[in-house]
Amino acid sequence: MRCAPFVCLLLFAFVFAGQSAVWAEDCEPAAKPPVPKKPVVKAPDPAILTLKDLYGGGRTFTKPILAWRWRPGHAELVRLDVRKVKVRKGRGRPTAESKPKKDKGPKAPPPKPVIVAMDPGTGAVRDLLDLSSLAALVPDPAPDKDGKPVKKKVRAMRGVGRAGAKRFTWSKDGTKLCVVVKGDLVWVDLASGARRRLTHTQTPMADLNIAPDASHVSFSRANELWVVATKEGKPRALTSGSSKTLLNGTLDWVYPEELGHRTAAWWSPDSKQIAYLQMDQSGVPVYRVPGILPLRSPGREMFYPKAGDPNPKARVGVVSVEGGETRWVGGVPCESYPFTMEYVVRVGWQRDFEAKDSLKASPWVMTSDRTQRRYALFVDGADKDVWQWQIGWGWGWPAPKPRVVDYGTTLWQREQDGRQWFRETSIESTPHEERSVQLTAAWQDAGKLLHFDPKTWRVIYPATPRGSHTPGVFVGGPGTKTLVRAPFATDPKLATTASIDESGTYALVTTQSATTPPRTVLAKVADGELIREIGSAHSEKLDDLELAVPEYGAIPQGEHGKICWRLWKPHDFDPKKKYGLIVHTYGGPGSRMVRNTWGRGPLMATMLCQRGFLVLQADGRGTAGQGDDWLFSVKEKLGILEIDDQATAVKHILKRGYVDPERVGIWGWSYGGTMACNALTMRGDVFKVGVAVAPVTDWRLYDSIYTERYMGLPEDNPEGYKQSSSITHAKKMKGHLLLMHGLADDNVHAQNTLRLVEAFIKAKVTTYDVMLYPKRAHGIGGAGLDVFTRLVGYFERHMGE
Repeated sequence: MRCAPFVCLLLFAFVFAGQSAVWAEDCEPAAKPPVPKKPVVKAPDPAILTLKDLYGGGRTFTKPILAWRWRPGHAELVRLDVRKVKVRKGRGRPTAESKPKKDKGPKAPPPKPVIVAMDPGTGAVRDLLDLSSLAALVPDPAPDKDGKPVKKKVRAMRGVGRAGAKRFTWSKDGTKLCVVVKGDLVWVDLASGARRRLTHTQTPMADLNIAPDASHVSFSRANELWVVATKEGKPRALTSGSSKTLLNGTLDWVYPEELGHRTAAWWSPDSKQIAYLQMDQSGVPVYRVPGILPLRSPGREMFYPKAGDPNPKARVGVVSVEGGETRWVGGVPCESYPFTMEYVVRVGWQRDFEAKDSLKASPWVMTSDRTQRRYALFVDGADKDVWQWQIGWGWGWPAPKPRVVDYGTTLWQREQDGRQWFRETSIESTPHEERSVQLTAAWQDAGKLLHFDPKTWRVIYPATPRGSHTPGVFVGGPGTKTLVRAPFATDPKLATTASIDESGTYALVTTQSATTPPRTVLAKVADGELIREIGSAHSEKLDDLELAVPEYGAIPQGEHGKICWRLWKPHDFDPKKKYGLIVHTYGGPGSRMVRNTWGRGPLMATMLCQRGFLVLQADGRGTAGQGDDWLFSVKEKLGILEIDDQATAVKHILKRGYVDPERVGIWGWSYGGTMACNALTMRGDVFKVGVAVAPVTDWRLYDSIYTERYMGLPEDNPEGYKQSSSITHAKKMKGHLLLMHGLADDNVHAQNTLRLVEAFIKAKVTTYDVMLYPKRAHGIGGAGLDVFTRLVGYFERHMGE
């Protein structure tokens, strides 16, 4: 049957509409899920300290203070100002056609170092010398045959021993400088404007010294003593015959590290002779610092005398600046002593006081025996020693070099009821009616002299009052009985240090406390009148923090002293809570941890307090500031009484009830690392967790001069060495211990940590962890964030709530 066209069209439309509805129903998408909201990232709380803030280049909470120093021979301040060089737009930039797509334009020019000077009276600042202008005197080498630049193989001038090299050195009168430019020496006369390149070498140099009359400069190169005239001529070697083991005018490792030597050459007052130290290391054992990261490396050899090993043989020679044979300075005949003088402690020149208009002088040498209990000082040519003395039952410190301040007057620091300064009428062997006059207060440890007035004998010196934790600056003189504060340093609540110009008119004074960053001002010495502020380290970011609050106290310990302690608490401390306690320790002889000074300590303590811990520091037996009996009590048993005193301090705090006795930890670096190891192996009844960085674990492994000063020779004190070693007590280790050490440590060798690990293995102790740092030395430089992240994490893991 046929449908009418209209009916067919209608039917088709109806069917099509229905099918479309089905298709629409089948193709309709499912309901879309709700779009998740982006999480709101909260800004970090500025009041919370992070590890990155302290050790990883995060926020800084203090500002640098400009490093002004007194210019020699002038009542004027100087400093190095490093200025950025601005590049003007449109100058020196490539055009759009020549500029590659990825080229971001020329590199910014290097900063320009300029020595500037400030008049302390007016505050006016002026440029003295643009150091970048000296670069033209030492041009870069010509390109190689392929046109590529050749890098000069002269390394930057190295410091001697542990001392860093100076970029420039002043002459005695402050009118001339010797500047290190691309590894060479350049002489600059500020008065005349003359400039002269002194050396042309690719061999590293060190130990730069300028003659008193500025006619010559001496330096060490390839283990020989050299001089060069500042006006004309080439460098000349004054010594010969050196080798890897024979050093002329060059220091070894142990003398600067433990005797404080910063030079091996001393000019005579008339600039015609140089006294120098010769060191023979042929008998000193070699220690090999391993090279770990290279595919193949023999490591690095160093001469390192350990306790009981042969020391370098040292003697003092005198040579003319014109050259010639060395004259060896004869000491006091050995048969006049019941002991052998082992070390050359200090060297200097003694003026001939009978010829007041002459610069004639004789070299003098201070020596000590190996145990550093007996000292003698003699002048070359004398038929007997000038001074000879013996330390009681303890040890002697390497005292500062005596200072000849005028004809017939020498200032001398030695130990007599503490470390005191005396005015000696002479150090000649001729008898004097009045031999010496004490200038500083008795029973106080005086520091380095800041100023001496030869007319009045008035001295200005730093000291920390006995029983106090706040260093200050004091005035003394003949008849001084007690400490008298300097007019510019009168606040006993602020730790004060100062430097004074040669005329004694102005003082650059820095004050600080444990919770107040340093502030430096310029003041008048006579009356303390404030002239101007030089700078303050305080930063506005520090105001965001609620610093931890220190509490100080003392615990009687025997008849001779007290254990001084400081406890850091959070600003919102709650005595009803139970806190973990972390002891931060060092403990070496003559050291102090409880000092009212700024530093990283307050910030580190604040960070640990914010994580639920309290931080305790304590100075026990062997530390400074409480007399010889307290100091010498640790003799021949390092680390034993000290760790007992740390345990005593912890128990004192535990009695208060707000510290969990099962959450007590301890950490330290170097000697502090030694203390942490001893804490876990000797006093596991108190300490549950420890972190030891670069520890000495057996004193036979450390250097001779330091170790034998306090422990004696190993053959004379075998039991003391045994009992003071954490290796001996490894089997008694309790709790958890993290050991960290740099494998390139040339001071406390990583051998110390590895030998303790071996002892743990033999004792089947497994609750320890080890982190070793390739090519890192004693300070584990460049890995601070890693060290302290692990340190804090270790305490949180084993002592957290």
